[in-house]
Amino acid sequence: MALSKKTLVKNWLLTYSSETCYNYERLQGLGNTNAFVPVIRELYPEDKQAEELKKYLVFYNTEPSWMGTIINGITCAMEEKRAEGADISADDIMLMRSSLMGPMAGIGDTVSQSIAYPILAGICIQLALAGNFAGPIIFDVGYKILQLTCGYNMYMLGYKKGRDAIVDLLQSGIINRVLDAVSIVGLMVVGCMTVGNVKVDLSWLEFDWTNELGTVSLNLQTGVFDALLPGLLPLLVVLGTWALLSKKQVKPLTMVLIIFLVGFALVGIKALMGLYYTVSGCHARRAVARSRAKQDSVRAGALLSEQPCPSGTGGHATQAPAALAPRRGLGTSMSLLPLAAGSSGG
Repeated sequence: MALSKKTLVKNWLLTYSSETCYNYERLQGLGNTNAFVPVIRELYPEDKQAEELKKYLVFYNTEPSWMGTIINGITCAMEEKRAEGADISADDIMLMRSSLMGPMAGIGDTVSQSIAYPILAGICIQLALAGNFAGPIIFDVGYKILQLTCGYNMYMLGYKKGRDAIVDLLQSGIINRVLDAVSIVGLMVVGCMTVGNVKVDLSWLEFDWTNELGTVSLNLQTGVFDALLPGLLPLLVVLGTWALLSKKQVKPLTMVLIIFLVGFALVGIKALMGLYYTVSGCHARRAVARSRAKQDSVRAGALLSEQPCPSGTGGHATQAPAALAPRRGLGTSMSLLPLAAGSSGG
């Protein structure tokens, strides 16, 4: 007697309620028992239904939404054969379930929590930070679609292939190929998030050399780090954090404290450097102004010594040369206008 498609869909959907009545004694056992009520009702007569359901009231714990649904699909196939009189005992079904719940939990948690969730969240967080209200909606709807699609296909694979489903799945290498492909996408998303969200600004570390010819500047971030590789500083921070967390076994809370202290120290250095640049800049500008004023004074004296005195003026110039007019903004107070006084006073 084959199970109807309606019953299979009911069992699959009720699998998502496996953690209903979650308890420390049987974990998902009671929720899975509830999921198999439609299956037992269709396969067995009423006087045997209670006895058949009792075998599911045992300890059971796996990833129930993405990959773990394949176990219930295999269970339905075995229940069909058992109801038809095949040599399959209740212990065989329970042994299969207890043997697969551990491996499927590991694969399912990797797919859901380490691949699908971070990648989808990383993309939608960028939308939300840009002010797009669709970000959280896309995340919630997209995650549910991926979850249901993967869960249904794994369930039907288990039902159609039976106990050979896991062997075929592992031997085909599909899981490894999917994990490799999604891992590449995940690394790309992490790289985009590194550039977009990790901010390391050292543009205030600018060194100036000022002399009479002008000012030469070198910005440490734009002139050195970004010239080598744009976004190099955020990348170094992320790689350094990862190395401390994975290689040196630094605790996450300690890592947060280290980042906070380093950031606080950089802010303090920036404030001190800003004060230093302000004071030194004032001194440099005053020195340049004094130098230019001195040069103007020397040039003005040289021009006066070379200017001939017109006749009839009593040996005094009647008008200052245009080149001797005072310059603005050079810090000099020298004025040559008194030299233009008339010679009438002799």
